[in-house]
Amino acid sequence: MSKKIVLILAAATNMIAFKQGSVSIKLKGSDTVLPLSQKEAESFMKLNKGSSITVVGGGSGVGIAAFLDGTTDIAMSSRKIKMSEKMKLQDAGKAYKETIIAYDALSIIVHPDNKISQLTREQIEGIFTGKITNWKDIGGEDAKIVAYSRESSSGTYEFFKESVLKNK
Repeated sequence: MSKKIVLILAAATNMIAFKQGSVSIKLKGSDTVLPLSQKEAESFMKLNKGSSITVVGGGSGVGIAAFLDGTTDIAMSSRKIKMSEKMKLQDAGKAYKETIIAYDALSIIVHPDNKISQLTREQIEGIFTGKITNWKDIGGEDAKIVAYSRESSSGTYEFFKESVLKNK
């Protein structure tokens, strides 16, 4: 499964402080986008001495909220902006542009010692909704399943919930 990774950008470049060939920019949001943005920021600052780019994670929702309240110039998101967020931005008079910068993929993994080598979408749904709690229920050993997921402010979490769990 793949999903889009987007940046929500300030529509007007004057929202980002440009001073005598240097730039000061704040990016906040998606932990998925974080490593890519950090690398790009480092490269940019090496080429543009005197520039300052601050990159902070926290989740897609955190980034969009920070963009809305004016504490970041660019919101990093591993999901498209929600209609409710668009309405808040419109109500606040905030201009923005969504720009796709990459595509992301999602994988479900189990420990290599687990004899289960393949799971159906329905089995994954059962595991993450708590209907399937033991590996023996799907052909594995008699052992409790411990499922881990991203925090709820994550775009990856939202994508997983919508696309894999069908909002369950």
